[in-house]
Formats: sequence, C-alpha cells, structure tokens
Amino acid sequence: MSPTQPIIWITGASSGIGAELAKQLSPRANRVVLFARRKDRLDALAELLPNVEAVALDLADSSAISQIIPQVMDDFGHPDVLFNNAGFGDYRPVAQLTEIEHQQIMQVNYHAPAALIHHVLPGMLKANHGHVINIASIAAKFGPWGHGPYAAAKAGLIALTQSLAIEHQGIGVHFSYVCPGIIKTEFFDTHGYDTPHMQKQVAKHGIPVEKAVKKIVKLLDKPKLELCVPGHYRMLDWVKALSPSLAMKLVAGGSRPSE
Repeated sequence: MSPTQPIIWITGASSGIGAELAKQLSPRANRVVLFARRKDRLDALAELLPNVEAVALDLADSSAISQIIPQVMDDFGHPDVLFNNAGFGDYRPVAQLTEIEHQQIMQVNYHAPAALIHHVLPGMLKANHGHVINIASIAAKFGPWGHGPYAAAKAGLIALTQSLAIEHQGIGVHFSYVCPGIIKTEFFDTHGYDTPHMQKQVAKHGIPVEKAVKKIVKLLDKPKLELCVPGHYRMLDWVKALSPSLAMKLVAGGSRPSE
C-alpha cells in the first residue's frame, strides 16, 4: 500500500465482492473509483461511503474501455491499486452456449481485465509502485460442470497474472490473483446459477462476503501471488498433481446437477 492514501479502482463494484471491497477500503483511500454497468446501484453505494466516485462501464463492450478509462484517469487520477473483480458466468454445458455467449464470457472475465491492465500498468511502472489484484475463481483450477468458458477465462487470467509477476519481479509493482470458492453473493442468483443444486451448494459451502473480502484486503499490506478463499481450496492443486482423475471426480461431484 502506498505510504499516502492510495487511489483504488474496483470493477464489478455494484454488488458482491466489489461492493464489499468499496465498503472496507474507502476509509483508508484517497479515492475509490467504482466501475459497473448498473450506475444507479453505484451511485447509491457512493452516497453511503466517503471518497468514492462511480463510473458506468460495461466491460462486455470492448470499445467502452478505451473510450472511458483515459478520461477517468484524467478526472480522478492514476490508480495505485486495480481490482479486476467483475465476473460473468452461465451455468450451462458448453454445447448449449452459442459462440456469441462464449465470447461474451471470455470478454468480461479475461479480455476486459487484460485491457484495463494495459491502461494502468505503464503508470505503475513509471512510478515504481502499484498493485494489480485479479479476482479469478477456484473454477480455474479444474473446470467444473457448466463453467467451461468461465473457468477457461479465469484460468487465463491466472496465467496472465503469473507472467506479469515474473516480468516485473523485484520492483515496487505487485500482482496477485484470488481464487474464491463459493461466496454468498448475488452471483449465484443469476445467469442460470439459481438452480436447486447450486443453491444447495451455496447454502452448504458458501462463506460470508465480508469474511472473504477481509482476507483479500490483507493483500494490500502483505502482497503475495495467490490467495484462495477459503484457504483449504488450495488442496485441489495437490489432489490434481497426484491424480487428475480423482480431482475430476471430486469437482464433478460438487458441480454436476442431480439428474
């Protein structure tokens, strides 16, 4: 974290992890800039919090980023911290998705975060200071049922983060990725996730968003490359290394709807 109060950008900030990040970080920031499609919800959140600005941005529109982000930097300053938090999924088998739907999921979950990094990284490198935190998913470690393009996009985001960390190792710019498991947010009430199976999984395994975000915020004071929330999800890496077939069986059992 900057020795002075930082400027923090958060995408997908109208609900869930993004909104909770805004709540926990606004008191310690010079300014928090919130991005999301739903400007009305951003404005309502901004009214409740200090040092917050709301910017309407649809990350599904690739041209909107190049049009809006330079002006945001002129208006509110270059970010010290970027949270690429926005996420979009569709809980259906890959064969049931159209090519356009597949591309939209990839755009929001991978191409948009990459584009934002391209905009903010030069300033961070020039200042020799900054932190990019990409919110990925535990689904990126082994693609579950109904998560094909979403898991692929988040896996790509992890690989991008790892490459950035290697390319800029040893300087003042940090890169982290977060792999949340099931967090109790609105995400599982939309895009086909509101099935009896998924709601049962959320009720059984979901953790409060406030608890998850407290762990994510700690990355600003103690940067590290990977954070799994909750931490026991890291065991999936070990299981996959020992037996990919066993890992597939475990993931399938937790994600495949009952017949």
